[in-house]
Amino acid sequence: MAIIILHEDSNDETYVSLVFSWFQGDIVAGQIHTLLLSSTEDFVSAFDRIDYEETSHRVFISRMPPRRLIERLDIIDIETYWLTDRAGEGTIPPSYNTLLSLISNRLANHKGTIFLEGLEWLSSLHGFDSLLGFIRTLSDSVHRTYWSIYLSVNESSFSSIELNQITREAPILNIVWEDEMDSIEDEPIDFIGIQKSENLEIELHDDGTPKLLFLTRLPENGFSKSLLQRRVLQWRRMGLDVSEIESALYASSTDSMYQAYNLIEEKVRRAVQLDNWVSENVTDSQERSVAQFRIRQLTGLDELEQRYFLD
Repeated sequence: MAIIILHEDSNDETYVSLVFSWFQGDIVAGQIHTLLLSSTEDFVSAFDRIDYEETSHRVFISRMPPRRLIERLDIIDIETYWLTDRAGEGTIPPSYNTLLSLISNRLANHKGTIFLEGLEWLSSLHGFDSLLGFIRTLSDSVHRTYWSIYLSVNESSFSSIELNQITREAPILNIVWEDEMDSIEDEPIDFIGIQKSENLEIELHDDGTPKLLFLTRLPENGFSKSLLQRRVLQWRRMGLDVSEIESALYASSTDSMYQAYNLIEEKVRRAVQLDNWVSENVTDSQERSVAQFRIRQLTGLDELEQRYFLD
């Protein structure tokens, strides 16, 4: 399981080196650590790229609203909560008692990972001493369990003394992105690797809808479930309905996944060509809207191609 509460932090004395893996993520159970990340996007990227055992439960608690989170993370198999004052389904208030109740309930069952975002906000609401007590309680609670807890801390949010106190309870995991690996001379054998997320800049049409982009075709050599998950998320961010490929993520073989990927990849490429043509050549706003909707649903591509490309 994974519960996420994000923040950034640094400490020169308590670094524990770690590299998140693109292909696997061996989570150390019974421990709590601090992650140093520059943005929520990097945190989500790191979390999203760790492979977990199928029996491992994940819970994600962050200050990012669900409507934004779903654009960045495949949350189908993740228990997510929005840390907010607003009441509603899938929300959790910034209360230590409520958070500890939820976390303790999870720690008592199964196994998994907890990621925590929002320490800065919690500290501003309740004071730093209360926050430190909360972290100590988490450290004691996770010990001797099959769970691990990661806190994301922003070093600019706390004084050096406060940071030292936090990282004394939750030692820092120094994340090394894959594009920095060449500078590492001696790679520890217990390093877990991860590739930094691709920054997909989505351009918008005049009406605010995202433009469809051609993405590099994934090669069969080295293809994996993780790569497919990343590509599905990129397609979703462009507004494409690629639900038909989601069942392939549960295929028993990589070959089956790649065959399914090839089929949807071809549809997406046709959709991109159509979308570019329609946006530049169809002047009637209603016709353009209907066509773009069908294109993003990946339906009626044959009909649209015949109408626009063969007439």
